[in-house]
Amino acid sequence: MDAPRHTAGAVTREKLMEAAGEIFAEKGLHGAVIRDITQRAGANIAAVNYHFHDKFELYAQVLRHVHEGVLTTLNQPLTAGTPEGRVRQLLSGMLTVALDPARPKWHTRLLGREMFQPTPALDQVHDLVQSPAQRLREAVREIRPDLPERQAMLAVCSIVATSLFYIHYRHIARRLFPTLADPSVATLVEHVVDYTLAALRGLPASNLPARVKRRTTGRRTTPRPATRSGQRKPSRGTD
Repeated sequence: MDAPRHTAGAVTREKLMEAAGEIFAEKGLHGAVIRDITQRAGANIAAVNYHFHDKFELYAQVLRHVHEGVLTTLNQPLTAGTPEGRVRQLLSGMLTVALDPARPKWHTRLLGREMFQPTPALDQVHDLVQSPAQRLREAVREIRPDLPERQAMLAVCSIVATSLFYIHYRHIARRLFPTLADPSVATLVEHVVDYTLAALRGLPASNLPARVKRRTTGRRTTPRPATRSGQRKPSRGTD
């Protein structure tokens, strides 16, 4: 009896996550209603309480599931013998999975919504995104050991931003350049990787440390010479 019950519970949990993902992608965490999720999943509210405790936990689990679908590939061993090859592996893995036409469309919509309007659940996937980010940073440091650490981290952020644009905002490119046909996934991956490596090689290293400039108020003037008595000379007017 236990095995069939366990199987049924797993199926119900999977249906809830799928239905919740679709509705969260449409309406966001705060706009989604548990009753709508359970109706779409063919389950009852008690099932949500049993498997996830509350709506936030359900959302967090769905968000983690979607991140795992993209980032599992990035956590695989890197076999390339050069740092350039490792950058290519990391970006190719992320873009190929994220742009896979067989991937449910709500995955991309949910991730885009979370990036635009982050919730506390984003902190619960930190462990998933940290490892690929560090691997990319290490490869960048190998390619450009002359870059200051702060500049290297900014370079990694720019690399990720370029990839995210093609994952979430390709509709902007179509509006900017209506004659630009959607490239294939393989072509897009090759472009992003080549563009990234060319930018890294040509990036000038900044030798200036990050400084906080003092803000001054008012206009800076040169002090006037004082008289013998210690008083400033009165300004001389014009006749």
